[in-house]
Amino acid sequence: VARYAVCLDKRDLDGLVALFVPDVQVGRDTTGRRALHDSFATQLATVGVTILNTGTHQIDLGGPGAENLATGHVYCKAEIQDGDRWIH
Repeated sequence: VARYAVCLDKRDLDGLVALFVPDVQVGRDTTGRRALHDSFATQLATVGVTILNTGTHQIDLGGPGAENLATGHVYCKAEIQDGDRWIH
């Protein structure tokens, strides 16, 4: 989660999409990191500075029969520049 926030704030889209599985679902009909990269680029094109602060991470690893499963919760406080105003 921290890497996601740092990559997004730095606009490191290559680093950001590397956090996802290679066949990530992007929208209804598209898959892959290249498509995700393009989607992020489009979405962030009109967004100013972002400051994502993450904390209070809770990660639960799967038990017997679910060794490859992890679930969790995290808090994120975002500050986003939108033209002359800041969204908090």
